[in-house]
Amino acid sequence: MKIIESLDEALYTVMGWLVFYPLTLWRALVQPLRIMAYADREVSDRPQDQYDDAIRPPLFLFLTLLISHGIEIAMQGQNPLLADRHGLAALVDSDLALLALRMVLFSLFALMMAVRLLRRQGARLTHSSLRRPFYGQCFTAAPFTLMIGIGTLMTAVPHGHWRTGGTALIVGAIAWYVGVQTLWFSQKLKVSRLAGFGQAVLATFLAMVMFVVLCWLIV
Repeated sequence: MKIIESLDEALYTVMGWLVFYPLTLWRALVQPLRIMAYADREVSDRPQDQYDDAIRPPLFLFLTLLISHGIEIAMQGQNPLLADRHGLAALVDSDLALLALRMVLFSLFALMMAVRLLRRQGARLTHSSLRRPFYGQCFTAAPFTLMIGIGTLMTAVPHGHWRTGGTALIVGAIAWYVGVQTLWFSQKLKVSRLAGFGQAVLATFLAMVMFVVLCWLIV
């Protein structure tokens, strides 16, 4: 009976994703600041009441990377990294390991934004203080990673229009992400948008440096 009850809950959860994932993605794309403020409020609720009309932020980021990974497999087949057995690349020996690696890499953007905000606010860096901005950042990191992933796949297609479209999508994703972070820093720190832009660019740069370093170590 316990196994049946577990399957019942698991099935309902997965079916719920089919409804709440696109809704959450739409809110993250169209109303990023609102959904980040929503994440701030939900962290304070009881665990059973949190994110009742959306998907939990880290899970939302994971599902987005899973979708991007599925699109990659459908378009290109197995990632060449899985066949590499040199150095640290040998640790990435399955699709699940590759997905976990991408989860860590793209979570760096959410982490750097959250840490930068707390530092500028002069707040003490603790697990509880970091959770609130990090969860909000996961909501915006998810569509950013999806656009980057699709754009990168499009640039690999040997046709000029696809490559142009892929490049435009990547540039648009970066512009959208930095723009959202500019408004977020400006709102949270109560500074001008120019100052917010500076904070957004700095945090994005730090995240990209860590991203490149980890990729270099593995690849």
